[in-house]
Amino acid sequence: MKPRSVNPLERLTRNSYPGILCGIVILILTGLPGSYLPHVKPVVGLDKVVHTLMYATFAFLCIWGYRKQFVSNDKAYRKRALILAVVISIAYGGLTEIIQETLVPGRVGDWFDFLADSIGTCLGIYVFHLFYRHKK
Repeated sequence: MKPRSVNPLERLTRNSYPGILCGIVILILTGLPGSYLPHVKPVVGLDKVVHTLMYATFAFLCIWGYRKQFVSNDKAYRKRALILAVVISIAYGGLTEIIQETLVPGRVGDWFDFLADSIGTCLGIYVFHLFYRHKK
């Protein structure tokens, strides 16, 4: 009996559902028009903390989908999974800022938000690394 062939999309998304779901939530939150947001004076820097935590969670869940690669002793698999999670998270952060700037009324894209997204990505990968090292 022939083994079932796995199409590329299934292979890419097989273990990525938590990361995909988190990405959808981020897209919904960043796509809300400015009029939907509460008009309270925010605590200085709270917005950046929220961005950092959102993308730390997103990056952690993206790399979590590839945790089986970390069980193997193949360094190439680990490196590929890390690079993929970082690239996806940072690119998604940039994309959401562009979407806010160009498509969402009452919202603006912000380079500092993108920086917070990138820092959050690094934090999420670092936390995964600590968790993985502890599990191993």
